[in-house]
Amino acid sequence: MDRTLLHRLLAVALGVATGGGLWWFGANPGIAGAAGVSVLVLGLVMGRVVRQHPEFTASSGSWQDSKWTAVGQFFVIVVAFQAVFSAAVPLPDQIGLHVVVLATYMVGYFVGGLDALEGGSSDDERRSVDAVEPADD
Repeated sequence: MDRTLLHRLLAVALGVATGGGLWWFGANPGIAGAAGVSVLVLGLVMGRVVRQHPEFTASSGSWQDSKWTAVGQFFVIVVAFQAVFSAAVPLPDQIGLHVVVLATYMVGYFVGGLDALEGGSSDDERRSVDAVEPADD
């Protein structure tokens, strides 16, 4: 089986299992659906990163390499989770909102990484084509 197809099937299975599981446990259908879609999209984006840029899926072990990722994760966990826990909603809905918040954050992180990895080469090519030579005075 092709790796792309396998990653897509896994993403669909995880999205359906997440949304369906939350709905089965009594979460609001809108929250369960949003959680399922966010996990599905996260799986698709992560699959692309793993296939096309496997060298960027692991850290070198130095805290300096991932300090801004840690700051973002800390912010999401402390602020967003506190807000979700403060909401007067049933536990299945709170879990669904946590899934939506985390998956949305991670999708943004991976899409930003893909943009930097794949957009950087076209920007460099554009700069070299549009480069203007300074005049000799």
